[in-house]
Amino acid sequence: MHYWSMEGVEEILGRRVRVDRLDGRTLERGHTKTFACWVWTNDIANIPSKHTLGVLPRGVGRVEEMEGFSPPDRRVAPPPATADYSILIHVDRVEDWTPPSPRSSHLDQSGL
Repeated sequence: MHYWSMEGVEEILGRRVRVDRLDGRTLERGHTKTFACWVWTNDIANIPSKHTLGVLPRGVGRVEEMEGFSPPDRRVAPPPATADYSILIHVDRVEDWTPPSPRSSHLDQSGL
């Protein structure tokens, strides 16, 4: 559910992929096993095949300080454990909108 939005999908897919819209079944959020969206890119290789999401526990990274008090111990706390989730990305259908290249005029074919 962390990436269940247009912005979340854009973060996963990267800057070379433009998210057009989320699929209607995804908007219902009935289950989180699948997530469908429509995207644009100039090369299908720009779409990653997997992504790992690391989720930190709520409240991690907050330091409580008392005003005017600086603790003598400046050691950095060890990083908290994250819950890692693997996301597999599957391209179901590709529509190629590349204009066809013009044919040579010396060929007998019509070019259709």
